[in-house]
Amino acid sequence: MRKKELIAVFAFALILIQGICLSEEAKRWEPYYFGSATEGGLAAENEEGIILSLDKAGAFGLYNPSKFSGNFDAQAEIISDKGPCGMILFKDNGGKPDPSNFVGIERKTDGDGNETVRVFAIGDGQDFTRKGAKGDPRFEYVLNNDSFGREAKALRILKDEKSGCFHFYYKYERKVDGEKKEGWMELSTLPDWDDRPFYFYPYVKSNGDFTAKAVFIRPMVMLTPEDDGPDKNTGFKASRRDYTFSGFSGDAVVVTFDREFPFYDKAKFVFWSEAEYIPWWHIDDKCAVYYGFCEIRGGGTEGSDEPTGDRLLRWTKAEIVESNKARVIVRWRYVLADPEYRWWSMDPIEKPYVDEWYCFYPDGIGVRKVTYTPITTTKYETGWNGISELGVVRRGGVKPSEIIEQKAVSILNLDGKRVDYSWDLSKDQPPAKRDEDTKNWPEAICRINLKNRPAVFEVFAQGEDAYKKTFPAPFKDWSGNYGEDWAFETKGGNEFEGDFGVFSHWPISKMPYEEPDKTKGKYIREPGHTPLLPVAGHPKVKGPTTWAMLVGMSGSGESQYVRDRTSSWISPGDATMIDENAEFVENDYYQRALVFETDKSDRGCHFTMYPKIVSSIVINPVFIIKNWGNNPVSINMNGKTLKEDLDYRYAIEGDSAVIWVKARFSGLTTFLIK
Repeated sequence: MRKKELIAVFAFALILIQGICLSEEAKRWEPYYFGSATEGGLAAENEEGIILSLDKAGAFGLYNPSKFSGNFDAQAEIISDKGPCGMILFKDNGGKPDPSNFVGIERKTDGDGNETVRVFAIGDGQDFTRKGAKGDPRFEYVLNNDSFGREAKALRILKDEKSGCFHFYYKYERKVDGEKKEGWMELSTLPDWDDRPFYFYPYVKSNGDFTAKAVFIRPMVMLTPEDDGPDKNTGFKASRRDYTFSGFSGDAVVVTFDREFPFYDKAKFVFWSEAEYIPWWHIDDKCAVYYGFCEIRGGGTEGSDEPTGDRLLRWTKAEIVESNKARVIVRWRYVLADPEYRWWSMDPIEKPYVDEWYCFYPDGIGVRKVTYTPITTTKYETGWNGISELGVVRRGGVKPSEIIEQKAVSILNLDGKRVDYSWDLSKDQPPAKRDEDTKNWPEAICRINLKNRPAVFEVFAQGEDAYKKTFPAPFKDWSGNYGEDWAFETKGGNEFEGDFGVFSHWPISKMPYEEPDKTKGKYIREPGHTPLLPVAGHPKVKGPTTWAMLVGMSGSGESQYVRDRTSSWISPGDATMIDENAEFVENDYYQRALVFETDKSDRGCHFTMYPKIVSSIVINPVFIIKNWGNNPVSINMNGKTLKEDLDYRYAIEGDSAVIWVKARFSGLTTFLIK
């Protein structure tokens, strides 16, 4: 876990003398009355934490004169005895808290006995959250149901420094599928209005008719990273660590690369808790590109059944299956449910779930294998399902048009055909009519085009050679297509007027959905995503069904390169054995590898390869040799001895050798592996 700097922790060795409280580090903490109160406040400490009380009308708390700024995370667990309590971030004014400039979050009990949480903000005397007598419900929640929880166990204010955005949260508990889960619920965000530093102030509040009292457990402010750290020198591997995007940090599985991947200095492949482990290519600190997930609808649920709604991480999980110098495999599993945790059909025993495996090699080209297991024993009939949704994630403070090319999507095939979709952001019309011919192509290379950045691609194979493993229900047999009208027609609104369409319910956001399956983006300060190319998978799944797609990155104009990578995956050419020490088994689309089996008593694999597709180039082939045992690997290619780690890499997994070869060839090529 990457270290976060703790700058304010109330851990008192109680010294309370004439209103001055000293911490065990001998730093001075100042009492501060806010509102009409000028006396009646007490501060103490016990084994639970810091106790604040007040018996006069107004607010009382403590603040540390140490100011802070930048990207930060302020939070505290709270046990309230009576009365409102919360925390305020005061702006600095001449070395003191400014009572005319602050943001805060507070919990209290309303007249019906329900706990509520509200956000408030005053800037130069202007109330940012109360736009009239009734206020704005986005800034106050009543905690009287499972969706919002029934108790605020902790409060939190996080600031994304680069976007100048405050995020406000409370911690709640919810029982999901028989298990209690804790998580953060978010209220509406607010912009920062100037660059002054802050003071952290936990407080209690009374109207004078009672003694307000609360215990603050571990109140703290952490200075947190704005962006993820560089991984240029990390090497090719999968690691579990903290990852940061748009000022937020959380648990992640991060796949990093080395010089064999042209974009290794910035790009990495990430499964992140704050994105419900939905993986993406981290392009740079401003954007990422994702491939999406399986998605279904109906079955007694509302909206879409997909992993974006699993914000409590009840089911979505990512784990490292394999990480060695030749290959990385990460498995991601999730359940198809709506944001209210209703899974399709609500069967008491079964749930519809998806397993995805991402298999990467040192050059950054991998395979996404997707297995969807539906429920088939209910009154509901299975129907359409999505398998992909190529799109772009943007950090807070950045417009999509700063990142995405106007010609945002290109679809290519191996015959040289190409279809481009351009978003005309100045007109109220879809970018282009969907091309119906692409659904009949044997393969579709779907590419997202970014401004001054690499392109990201995903390849779907429907041809006769591959479809049984890669696309079990080709589009030519039903109504599916590459792309959907709703994605082409979505345009930005509010602060995104004249820009690409944005949805803000994912990633990072913990705010309630405004519609059953989405929240349209309103504010540039908030992170969000722009879906560009949805892809459906099957008209009516009857049982466990598997797809496989080639995934990777390329230079923005490298069409021939992605065609060569595609042909190397779909039809690299069969191997012709030269001796009988081994036999050729298959081209494994899921592992992007030619598979052989050798005789344990006389290990060796001698064969020739010739590209099956005319004018194509085989790039960086992968060989898997079964029954190899725990033995070293040497390779001779066309009579030349290759150097380990420079020309090839290998690893022993179980009883098999996994071999990645750095090579390009378009003619007959001989390999001797021993």
